[in-house]
Amino acid sequence: MSGLNTNTTVVGVDVHKYSHTAVAIDCFGQKREEHEFSNDYLAEFVVWLDSLGPRENLLVALEDVNGYGVHLVKRLANENILMRYVPGILTERRRKQSIHREKSDPADAMRVAKVILTNYEETLPAKESIADPGERGAAANLDFFLAERRGLVADQTILKNQLHALLHQYLGDHYADNFTKAFNPKSMAYYQKSLKPKNMVDPEQPALAMSIKRRLERLKLLVCQIKEIDAAMQTAAKVCQPVQALRYSLKGCGQITACTLLAEVTTVKRFRTKAQFARYAGIAPIQKSSGSHRRLYTSPYGNRKVNRALHTIALYQISRTSGLGRLYYEKKLAEGKTKLWALRCLKRQLANRV
Repeated sequence: MSGLNTNTTVVGVDVHKYSHTAVAIDCFGQKREEHEFSNDYLAEFVVWLDSLGPRENLLVALEDVNGYGVHLVKRLANENILMRYVPGILTERRRKQSIHREKSDPADAMRVAKVILTNYEETLPAKESIADPGERGAAANLDFFLAERRGLVADQTILKNQLHALLHQYLGDHYADNFTKAFNPKSMAYYQKSLKPKNMVDPEQPALAMSIKRRLERLKLLVCQIKEIDAAMQTAAKVCQPVQALRYSLKGCGQITACTLLAEVTTVKRFRTKAQFARYAGIAPIQKSSGSHRRLYTSPYGNRKVNRALHTIALYQISRTSGLGRLYYEKKLAEGKTKLWALRCLKRQLANRV
């Protein structure tokens, strides 16, 4: 089924940890049936879906697919049942616009289904319904690595900020003057050796040295774990053809950037046109108008991880004195574009390449 028609039955699913609620509506938005099930009874849910009509006329709409809905998505993909992702912002917007704003599982499932009818073009096919098994497996593995790495890097940043303040109290203003980086292995070894009362600015704070020592140990552990994840990701990326293609076809696309693009997009077959992908990435500008006044603005929406990956590649390319990216950027500047708008134009060209 390439789109909606008068025979389409849309099934909206409100996903929870222990139970899920599904509501089936027809193409006019009228409720047909309601069904509650759990992950232990997915086979019964498939039987219920078959009772609604031919599978080619069925479309299952889901909001949460990476958390509690992961088992449901896998089962529906194995059954070759079409699925479509519904962004949470669209269902929340529909709740606020409705005169009935009650919060219940059937009502939420109904809203998810109706978003498909009213905002079909703003939703995307589920990657499990379109991507090949190899593509899904590679993207899922990389997504796990990247999610864990982002958490570790965030914890690392918090620890470094805390250590900056504590070391300033312990050793004074110039604690890192002799090092190129404040937290490389050499500097951290120096800090640990300096954890003695005679080196303290205020010797009456013995707990300060213990606090710094514990944080330094945690920081070392985080650095080791990040290196382990990077090594595992590199091993997985070497046998992943899409990642290698991105790295060698786009200058400035490193391992983390290429893995992020594949993990978020999985397959370009989800997008009918280049413009749809640009909108998904938040690169396509949005128009705001009032009367005769019309102006284009940068879109704050879209997948921000994909947007950031393309932004990183664009910054690398314009920082070089030569290359197609730099030439295109200078061309846009010569046309009278601002530096920021020229960078946006380059990001759009990179999105077309992806």
